[in-house]
Amino acid sequence: MNLIKSAAIAAIGLVIASPCLAQTAVAQPSVAEPAGPSPLANDGPYAGTSQSDFYHPADRIKQIQAALQNGALAGPSARHAAAQLTAISQDLKYRIARHNGDLRDWDRELINQKLDALVKQYPALRT
Repeated sequence: MNLIKSAAIAAIGLVIASPCLAQTAVAQPSVAEPAGPSPLANDGPYAGTSQSDFYHPADRIKQIQAALQNGALAGPSARHAAAQLTAISQDLKYRIARHNGDLRDWDRELINQKLDALVKQYPALRT
């Protein structure tokens, strides 16, 4: 009877250990190693968007300032557009400082909407 119990225990142990032995034979990637590039990986702030497709508001502000300096507008419209652009720039600086140098997505969208409205008001500033 002891022989039968020993054989049964050995069989159970072999059944339990066999999945572990099978896994060690096949190379499995470890949890710490990435299996490949993530489908959501990109260089932009949003998934599926590259940096060239989504401008940082500071870059857009510089482009609009350059257009103003190159004479895209004249007279009171140039002064008014420059004042609006300065206010947008100050708002951008505030929003970046508020989050320790990080520009949040909703803040980025808000600033870009303000820049879009400025360019819509003065089409000559379109870059």
